[in-house]
Amino acid sequence: MNRIPPLTGLPALLLASALHAAPAPQEPTGDDLLTYARGVLFVSQTGLASGSAGTALNAIDGEAYRMALMNDAQGPVEFVYKLPATTRFERFAVPRVMEAPGNTTFVRSVMVSGSPDGPDEGFRPLAAFELETHATEDEVTEVAADSVVPVRWVRVRFEGGILIEPGDEGRTVVRFSEIMGFGEQEAQPLSTAFEGRWELRLTERQDLKGDPFEIHQEGTTVTGCVGAIRFQGTVNGRVARASGEDPATGRTGAFILVADDDGSINASVAANRGRFNARTAVDVPDPEGCGEAPPPPPVVCGTDVYVNFEFDSAVIRPESEPVVADLYDRLLAEGADRVQVVGHTSTEGSEDYNLDLSRRRAQAVVAALVARGFDGGRVSADGMGETQPLISPDDNESARELNRRVRVTCGG
Repeated sequence: MNRIPPLTGLPALLLASALHAAPAPQEPTGDDLLTYARGVLFVSQTGLASGSAGTALNAIDGEAYRMALMNDAQGPVEFVYKLPATTRFERFAVPRVMEAPGNTTFVRSVMVSGSPDGPDEGFRPLAAFELETHATEDEVTEVAADSVVPVRWVRVRFEGGILIEPGDEGRTVVRFSEIMGFGEQEAQPLSTAFEGRWELRLTERQDLKGDPFEIHQEGTTVTGCVGAIRFQGTVNGRVARASGEDPATGRTGAFILVADDDGSINASVAANRGRFNARTAVDVPDPEGCGEAPPPPPVVCGTDVYVNFEFDSAVIRPESEPVVADLYDRLLAEGADRVQVVGHTSTEGSEDYNLDLSRRRAQAVVAALVARGFDGGRVSADGMGETQPLISPDDNESARELNRRVRVTCGG
């Protein structure tokens, strides 16, 4: 593991004038671009014991639960992440700055820097702020970026604790929740790396045996297996979302797969609607893959298709234009006479609002198909809102991303 040098040369004034931002009693608006479900990859950490990749990933999983960050008040701790595309962050946020009983406290200082050049060089400060305890769990501390510049790597530095009493230095556990980032990100190119056989191992313990993993890509559709679970999904840029089940037992699986520039694959995996955990595709001799039962060829009728939309909107994002084009071609190839596109959402917001949003998003997909030449009299749109989640509760961004989908059904 590479050791990331500590932040040096930062103006002393940056820390001295760190923002004590007033917490807002609501979630920030906009897409959180610092989540694993959006293709952010863990690169390295310093300040924690080796094998702590899971802690770094918990800080960007979109679930704001408290995790131990520093034991015995040791610090600082730094995490480095790689973004899927060049990004300009305009603001950052930390939710649920809450204390807990016992010798525990919450991180005091957070510094965020970014680099366009690599994980070990070219970093410049983006934001620095000091946290104060929130009065309620729904509050969020949000600060504007000091510098809005294009970056591909992000380094987050944590130091100190809000409530470390005199004499408690060295025996207080410091906790954290989630670092969130908002701004503008360039469109991700369509990855073609979702092809091959590996072993899918826990990211924190790659020395342990994992599950057989095989995946095949046709355009924006992927099929494959993790162990006995057969899945199908959709590629948007560098991220593939997929779900499936074991045909023999009915055991389900949900997957967020991320392809790096070098073709390596990382994953966030949940079995039987459980908690997601971080996995890495590892090269092994003679990988098993799906064995003698290869995954079936991809189909579109009767499956979920993942289309990315702008935040709180029915506008299709650029990286999903190839998805809609593939959907059109597959519907023609399968000879679908009548097609229904049904939208589904995650659970943020009210049920009525999500129902309307799901309908508008389904209508946007239908309009895109018709614009490409599909007969408008043969295709219809509807929405189910949040009523039929694939994963419940969807209390992290991986689960929410899998619940946001359109279901395509075909009739003769």
